[in-house]
Amino acid sequence: MPRHPDSQLEDRIINAAYKLWVDGGEHALTMRAVAKGAGTTTPTLYERFKDKSELLAALRARAQRKLFDAIKPSQSIAEACRFALDFTTAHGHEYELVAKGWAARFSRKEPTPSLDLLKVRLAEQVGGSPDDHSRLALALATLYHGASMMLVEEGVPPETASVIKEACVAATASLVASARRAGFPTGSVDRPSKSLPQEYWD
Repeated sequence: MPRHPDSQLEDRIINAAYKLWVDGGEHALTMRAVAKGAGTTTPTLYERFKDKSELLAALRARAQRKLFDAIKPSQSIAEACRFALDFTTAHGHEYELVAKGWAARFSRKEPTPSLDLLKVRLAEQVGGSPDDHSRLALALATLYHGASMMLVEEGVPPETASVIKEACVAATASLVASARRAGFPTGSVDRPSKSLPQEYWD
């Protein structure tokens, strides 16, 4: 009798791989370990995902959704920053997954749901449309990334982590306040705004 395809196998593979990454990061994620965790064989795993990078793309999409869900309830940019940093602190390996190769994916114009939400919140807070705020949103994302990379380092004391978080939130609020005072940017990431003074970006 022919064997029926396992309709849930792909979900089991992604769930097993995600757990391995969350528990141990990149070093824990081997195709053999994923196959074992999913209750399948390594050859069958390669039939669903041709290589590790393809599997990582599926895991990254899930981590991106989780970060997006974490900041979606925010009512301001500063609150979004705080929620995002809380996510990083609680889910360090998952943030590393989101951040891995982010700049290259951004240059290829791959989906950036959290960055897009930042642009929406900036339009609500500062004025204009979301696309008016691409440059400022990228500056804020870069600030968040820098703080996050410090937070995911091993051995960071809780009091130091708290200082890093508060500094990042304060800097975020300051940038948004400066944008509101100066007039929101009109331009893309590739074309600097002419409505903000040069010192705003220096």
